[in-house]
Formats: sequence, structure tokens, C-alpha cells
Amino acid sequence: MTKNIYIVRHCKAEGQNPEAPLTTLGEQQALDLVEFFKNYEVNRIISSPYIRAVGTIEPYAKENNVPIEVDRRIAERLMNQQLFSSWMGKLREQFSKTELSVIDRKSPQDKRARSIEAIEDIQKRNVKNTVIVSHGGVIPLILDHFKKKSRYHRLTNPDVHLLTIDGKRTTINRIWNP
Repeated sequence: MTKNIYIVRHCKAEGQNPEAPLTTLGEQQALDLVEFFKNYEVNRIISSPYIRAVGTIEPYAKENNVPIEVDRRIAERLMNQQLFSSWMGKLREQFSKTELSVIDRKSPQDKRARSIEAIEDIQKRNVKNTVIVSHGGVIPLILDHFKKKSRYHRLTNPDVHLLTIDGKRTTINRIWNP
């Protein structure tokens, strides 16, 4: 069976901590996603436990009576208390380094492994169309796993990529057009 996994980056939020809610703009973006997903069949929804991730897909889930499952493996790790002048630079470094990340003290391989494990679990289920809602620090690792040198630096809030797995053939396409 062909599996479609819609990988959604959360809408605009008030911050990076797990309890950060969506901004007013983010709430509108979540409603825009309701309209967007009317063009797609969704059988299952999995979200990071962070408030901004759940809030991104909650309007769609309520309107379409699809329960939201929470999976910590697709949650973003908290940054250290340090402030980085170049967060994007630190994100890019995750693709070439194997030692512990200064962002969260986890190696890129650890973060990639847990997020890919979540995708593999989706593949094992007899569900055709799944939406996952995650973060800018996780989604690039998933995209890069399936499509090397993906354009992780072009993610928007929100963003949607379609990962299609059909046997051994896998494709990824950005389907969100902001």
C-alpha cells in the first residue's frame, strides 16, 4: 500500500518553549491549514506534544473528527540556555557533525534516529494518509534522511511536505505554497 505522510511544520508561535502557544497569526494559519487539507484525505494525525504543534492541527482534527496522537519522538529538543546569534548555522552543522549538539546535547544521529523511528512506525500501520506535526529542528532531519541535501533552510511557518512511500520508491515534495 502506498503511504502518504504529510510532514507539517507548526504555525507561527510566541516562542520556542514547549508551552508556547500560537500567535494570532499562527491561529489564522492553523485555520488556513484546515482549508488546505480539504484537498487531501487524512486518516491519522500525530503531533509533537508541544502546544504550538498540537494547536497547528487541532482545528482540522476537530472539524474532521480525527483524534490527535502525541509522539515525543517528533518533538523538538529544548535549546540550551545560551542564545545563538545564528540558529540556522547551528541547524546546518547538525548535518555534518557527529558529536553532541550545542543546541540540545543530543547527537544529530540520536535525533535523526528517533524521528525516523516514528516514520517507520507509521509505515508499519495499515493507514494510508497520516499527518505529522513537528518542528524546524526535526523536520530537516527527516527530509534529509529521505532526500539528501533537502532545502531545510527554506522551511516556513507553517510548511507542508508530502512524503510518499510506495514499496522501495520514496518521494518528497513541498506541497505548501505560502
